Amino acid sequence: MAKKPTIRGTLVLILLICFSAAYAQTENKVLIKGRVIDSLQRPVAWATIQLLKKDSVVTTGAADESGHFQLSTKNTEITAIRITSASYQPFTKLIIVDKVNQLGFDLGSLTLSKNNGELKGVTVTASRQLITREIDKLVYSTDADPESKFSSVLEIMRKVPFLAVDGQENLTMKGSSSYRILINGKPSGMVDNDPKSFLRSLPASSIQSIEVYTTPPAKYDAEGLGGVINIVTTKRVGEGYKGNINLNGAYPNGGPGAGLSFTATHKKFGVELFGGSNLSYNPSVDGTTYRATTGTNPSTLNVTENTKRNGHGRYIGTQFSYDIDSLQLLTAQLNFNGSLNKSKYGRFSQLLSEDETQQFRQSTDSKGNGNGFDGGLNYQLGFKKDKARLLTVSYRYMQYKTRSNVDNQFYDTLNYALPDFNQINNTDFIEQTGQVDYVQNIKKVKMEAGIKAIFRDNNSRFNTFEFDPLLEQFIADNDRQNEFENKQSILSAYNTYSFALKTWGFKFGARLEQTYTDIDFSSTQTTVKNDYFNLVPSIVINKNNKNGSYINIGYNQRLKRPGINRLNPFVDRSDPNFIESGNPDLQPSLMHSFDLGYGINKKQSVNLGLMYAFANNLDLKTSRYDSVSKITYTTFENSGKIDAVMLNANFNLAITKSLRTVINGSVSHFWIESAVDVRDIKTQRTLYNASVSNTYTFKKDWLATASVNLYSDNLAPAQIQGTVNGYVATNFSVSKSLFNKKLALSAYVNNPFTQYRNNRTEITSYNFTEINTNREYFRRFGMSINYKFGKLKDDVKKSRRGINNNDVSN
Repeated sequence: MAKKPTIRGTLVLILLICFSAAYAQTENKVLIKGRVIDSLQRPVAWATIQLLKKDSVVTTGAADESGHFQLSTKNTEITAIRITSASYQPFTKLIIVDKVNQLGFDLGSLTLSKNNGELKGVTVTASRQLITREIDKLVYSTDADPESKFSSVLEIMRKVPFLAVDGQENLTMKGSSSYRILINGKPSGMVDNDPKSFLRSLPASSIQSIEVYTTPPAKYDAEGLGGVINIVTTKRVGEGYKGNINLNGAYPNGGPGAGLSFTATHKKFGVELFGGSNLSYNPSVDGTTYRATTGTNPSTLNVTENTKRNGHGRYIGTQFSYDIDSLQLLTAQLNFNGSLNKSKYGRFSQLLSEDETQQFRQSTDSKGNGNGFDGGLNYQLGFKKDKARLLTVSYRYMQYKTRSNVDNQFYDTLNYALPDFNQINNTDFIEQTGQVDYVQNIKKVKMEAGIKAIFRDNNSRFNTFEFDPLLEQFIADNDRQNEFENKQSILSAYNTYSFALKTWGFKFGARLEQTYTDIDFSSTQTTVKNDYFNLVPSIVINKNNKNGSYINIGYNQRLKRPGINRLNPFVDRSDPNFIESGNPDLQPSLMHSFDLGYGINKKQSVNLGLMYAFANNLDLKTSRYDSVSKITYTTFENSGKIDAVMLNANFNLAITKSLRTVINGSVSHFWIESAVDVRDIKTQRTLYNASVSNTYTFKKDWLATASVNLYSDNLAPAQIQGTVNGYVATNFSVSKSLFNKKLALSAYVNNPFTQYRNNRTEITSYNFTEINTNREYFRRFGMSINYKFGKLKDDVKKSRRGINNNDVSN
């Protein structure tokens, strides 16, 4: 811990050196600039620009979001310019050296033609570039990954730089479980409320790419300690229609599922639709809990249980666009999602202590459902004199409701007097957002600014009913009832500037956020008010080298506001030995993050990232044992202080023409301090994970994949007291494309050599040790059928700005 100031000072020094180096270059060079557009005069964002001397690449750069580019080089070096972009044919234009002067050379608008190969149903092979780097994000093109035909988005994320998926299918970004996921640049209740289930059921074949913002710009809300993940469901395509249908199934855990994506455009009107549904069956599995306590009255608890779970999830998303004229665009989004879950528990508990033996058998039936809706409307206005200027006005409404009912029955009891009881918990969440964004180029600088207001209303009502044997009915327990309302208003403004100096790119900005929170507990007649202000800076610098590599450095601050799941004071008593509840007094957490990246993305792709981050006041899960009641109580508290150094590495290698290997992993070291049960805990942990995937393409459109995933022991989610055991997983799959690659048939087996996996979590404190072991089916068989259809010439337009609520964690 004593070295932390040195680490921070070193990173700040690196940042200053990069600034100095950018301005220190004084070579006599000229500027080549222009704009990349398509046949419909629309900008082609982030196209790759190369200046050539005969057949050799002199320098490489990229167009910005509006298609503009500018690169500098020596006058005598250039003979041509080459432009490439996904879905477009390569473009090359000769440059006459005599006409290039010291004031620069403006090439004007350069038009790219569509790659007609896509309209013929040609599937991109594994040799196509999967990863591209933009100034503040990495883009993983899932439509270029042959495994997307039969994988879910969650499974594909194992190969995406800076992302990892563990044995319980928990997604982390740069080692953090706090992040924000957007769909086409916009938030959605489909993913906000249960991201794991949504990503697990979303076929990778229905999306185009996964964008990972390693240093999110100030235009995004400050929430998400790890950063921002954007899932792009559609790509720029032509007028007409196209679609994708996926049918899949898994056994013995999992079930049947289906996914659909459809896009249609006609003249000024466009529509996009994507949706899915899945059934999830988890056969009966066993688990154990062991707890040993110390002190004046030591005890030993042994619990065996049997669990069976079933679920059903569904979602549908739509987007509409209408070109009012050449300068005005109207877009709208409508999304629906729902889930239904049922669980059955059978439990035998025996508590042994010096003064008594206590035991019981318990049967628990749990039912829960959630239903959500969100809709948005965006109006975008362009300007005749400067088409780079944009004004966007947006509004969004979201609602989500949950209902849960837990029935508990006890029998074969010994020295145990708690009666049967039922618990009902209902929550309602409403959010309304208004936003205005403005974009303008000021000479060579792109300026973005905006204001935003978010109004949230969370309600929770929970009740406990105990069985009265005399009345033979359930009676409300007034001591275990509660209702609360959490109202939150967030007012924010941001300003961002980006520009290029020769081969250097800069993007910096700041975001102001004022938060007002008002919580009212009706049952106890108490209120909690919490207002706070945050200034959140963000800066990123990128250097593109002549060989196509890049160096990237960034700094930003991120917030983590507690969501309703952690604020909800509902007391879960479904297991009498372990009682859990939320904490309505939780405060937001602030993290500082420094990032240094290096990579090269050509035929062989390498992306490396080194991060140092520190935070105080993290809301962590804490457990304490009460020796009087012999119960372990768990809740959340702002008790965490953390420092972390992490190295992320991703290698995407074409070993041969037919064999591609992807290696994705990270190594991290954490210093953590926390106050738990009135005691300070300090710990250090070194964690690692790695995923290696090999894909071989055979003749006649056959494809085979073999992969292995390795995870070290890890920290229990959001809990300094706990650790989770590591694991090794294997996956094998084969697929065949038919009918001009429009139809793909796939089959896979996960972990064929291991039928079960025991998930082991160990929690320790000064007066108790707890070990939880849950068995799950590890071996899984599955199949997938994927069909593509359609014919297009134009794409469904999207507003360049829209509602992006990135400020709440679950």
